[in-house]
Amino acid sequence: MAVEASQIANLLAIAKYGSFTRAAEEKGISQPALSNSIALLEQRLGVRVLERTRRGSTLTPYGEILVRRAEGVLSLLTDAETEVKRRADGIDGPLRIGATPSVLSTLLPKALRLLLADAGPVDIEIVDGLDDTLVPMLRSGAIDIIIGPVAEMFGSPPDILEHVLMRDPFAIAVGPGSAFFDRDKVSLAELADAKWVLPRPGSTYRRHVEALFMTAGIAWPQNCILANSLPVLESLVRFSGCVTVVSQVQITEQKSDFKVVTLEGAGFRCIGYKLRKNMKPSPLLNRLRTIMESAV
Repeated sequence: MAVEASQIANLLAIAKYGSFTRAAEEKGISQPALSNSIALLEQRLGVRVLERTRRGSTLTPYGEILVRRAEGVLSLLTDAETEVKRRADGIDGPLRIGATPSVLSTLLPKALRLLLADAGPVDIEIVDGLDDTLVPMLRSGAIDIIIGPVAEMFGSPPDILEHVLMRDPFAIAVGPGSAFFDRDKVSLAELADAKWVLPRPGSTYRRHVEALFMTAGIAWPQNCILANSLPVLESLVRFSGCVTVVSQVQITEQKSDFKVVTLEGAGFRCIGYKLRKNMKPSPLLNRLRTIMESAV
């Protein structure tokens, strides 16, 4: 006996409302019928998907897998319906792009400019965030692609496809009040006592910066402000005497009060995009991929 769609729908309702009673009320069925549906689901799978407690019902690890997969399927069905309606109206899409801060001011706008130059009406949404927020959205189908750093040095998840577009060298940004403003090259050891502004946890970029300090044998700075906004980082460097780690992709232009200095032995990170391995990209998404791969 196969798992039935109604059983998965019932599990989703319990996961959403946290109890059999509330889920049964919302779905308009009796609580015994709902309990029987879940019992049949567990019998079919041979595992428990829910744990009942005095406070309600919680998903087991097996239940979490089912809910995650089911939410992805529902998202795909919703997307299919939306895409059909958009196409009937002469609109291409939807295309939902996840983007990390480092590509929002350079790589992504340039790619979209080329895409829009050769397209009719389109339905495109940009979701900005950090990798640790965007990857679950990619898995669930809430977004179609992530553009930003790819985790080449940390290994990619088995369900995520990564494509490298370019190498992005690291450097140090300093302001006019910095003792290093007239330097062409600097090492992390020389900056050990500097005032820093660095990325917050939760991104591949932060993990790359941590790796830079570890490789150099330098402790993570104690005199440090954490921020992810690039305008905030640049302003603190310009006006507060802070230094920060930047990459070529982040810097749109060289300004007189903001200088990029070569960081000795820093190496580079890789910029690219991430897709779900089991997805079939839409024509609009494939055009964006082609543009990025040929333009970079």
